[in-house]
Amino acid sequence: DMHDADKQITARTKIVSITQASNVLGVVNPIKQIAALAHAQHAVLLVDGAQSVPHMPIDVQQLDADFFVFSGHKMMGPTGIGVLYGKRDLLAHIPPAQFGGEMVTTVSQNDAHFQPLPWRFEAGTPNIAGAIGLGAAIDYLLTLDMVKVAKYEQQLTQYALESLHKIDAITVYGADDV
Repeated sequence: DMHDADKQITARTKIVSITQASNVLGVVNPIKQIAALAHAQHAVLLVDGAQSVPHMPIDVQQLDADFFVFSGHKMMGPTGIGVLYGKRDLLAHIPPAQFGGEMVTTVSQNDAHFQPLPWRFEAGTPNIAGAIGLGAAIDYLLTLDMVKVAKYEQQLTQYALESLHKIDAITVYGADDV
């Protein structure tokens, strides 16, 4: 509810974390509007796109999400790998959480200098097999017309809702519109 979001996101809010699409109710949140509310209060917006990426076209720059994350297995890729998109100016100010591998350029007794983005966050040996599998899943999804995928899923959902509403013993929780 955007009215509640307007009340909840205040000058005290530092980060807004929200799913783009609920895997429980099927609700698709208005991310662009939430981004505007968050940014008006100087808050950072993190969007969980795990449920939306394999089902609709996504343009993180158009959404104005500061961070956008999703897992590989939700898009027919392997488990144990995912994607973190972040705006460069925000990522540049985040220190690495793990250390190792080729992420460091120089180290002294008192200081360490890290590689530029994104390599500064790539500590140790990456999940190579997972990255290849994720790449294959992304390549497959890119062959699809995601607008058509979303439209087809909306038609299926509308049919399911209409059919379920005909059964007296069933109560549908969530929005009736698709």
